[in-house]
Amino acid sequence: MIALLALAAAVSILQGARNALEYSQDFQWDAAKALAEGIDPYALSLRDGNTAEEIPQLAGFYRMFTDRGLEQRMEANQFPTLLMLLFPMTIFEPRTAKVLWLFLNLLFTAGIAFLLRKTFFEDAGSYEYALIILLMLAGTPYRNQLGVGQHTLFAFFFFMLAVYFDRTDVKGDLRNSALVTFCLFVSYFKYTLTAPLALYFVYRKRYREIAASVAAHIALTAVFALRFKTNLLYMIKAPLMVASRLSAEGGIDIGVWLMSPLSYVVAVIIAAALVILTIKLPKDNEGLLISVLIMWSLILTYHRTYDFFVLSAAAAVYCMKGFHNPDGVDGPAVMPIAFSILMIAVYFGLRVFNENTFSKICIGILYYLYTFALTFDAVRVIGNNEENRYEDE
Repeated sequence: MIALLALAAAVSILQGARNALEYSQDFQWDAAKALAEGIDPYALSLRDGNTAEEIPQLAGFYRMFTDRGLEQRMEANQFPTLLMLLFPMTIFEPRTAKVLWLFLNLLFTAGIAFLLRKTFFEDAGSYEYALIILLMLAGTPYRNQLGVGQHTLFAFFFFMLAVYFDRTDVKGDLRNSALVTFCLFVSYFKYTLTAPLALYFVYRKRYREIAASVAAHIALTAVFALRFKTNLLYMIKAPLMVASRLSAEGGIDIGVWLMSPLSYVVAVIIAAALVILTIKLPKDNEGLLISVLIMWSLILTYHRTYDFFVLSAAAAVYCMKGFHNPDGVDGPAVMPIAFSILMIAVYFGLRVFNENTFSKICIGILYYLYTFALTFDAVRVIGNNEENRYEDE
């Protein structure tokens, strides 16, 4: 099994790398370059037609696509403080930057595998851990993530790095606190994923680090507003307006199911419930919490299926020491089996059926049922803890 998955993972990485060298259309080099040059990338993104290709500094980027008969337009759906993180990439010509970005994404992949082993999977057996990582690498979501040059590998790596620094912290160490804050700051690049995951640091009582990482973004956004002679509200609202144009193009998220502004209301309600769950969940349930947060983060807001490679990390609930169900007995087999089926369906099933509507509906139903069941387990843990505390009193 390991040998077969290793071969499949190698083929998947190779094909993803080839696609990245040819496409990497989601890299957002153009948006970052425009921002670095003092050109408003949001105005260019919201205009009809791709007027960005007429700008000399950006023309070379678009020629990589148009010369091959492909269409490419600017979609600056990131806040300026996030696009700022790509400024080092804009020093290089687009083709060179694309190769460098692929190399970095491969490094982020290795880093994610290492950090998962050092944190949420430290208690897992070597065989189980290898299966989970190889499944991730062999799956279509990871291959597509690599091929389109997306940023989830980048963001999730820094989130896991923040988790690592948090778990190795010596209480009161300011240096460690600064490292956690910086990693959280960078991880927000894919805020649709990492903002819900950041609740893990609420659970760990890292309030100072969360506040500082958010405050830094707000302060730097104000600096960009001054530079572009506009207001802070515009710098926050504009990228959200660009992102909203893609809200109906996700995989199995709430926006795809509801196809209306009501999806935002539902997402806010669920997010508020997750905050309450995080605050009330008793100690020593990190695996359960991070698994619940990962499951919900992928469907709360717009996500294409290439982001679902992080599903492997949601196996943490079954791999951390002390895994149990709320009744205090060994964990039931039905949930791990259901999760395994879900992973295989997402990683390989969608590709078999070319992500047609029927396959997404079937897998979506399985995904939501499992997510509700896992969340219900967390609620039962809270309920049992409250009951035990009442009896002790």
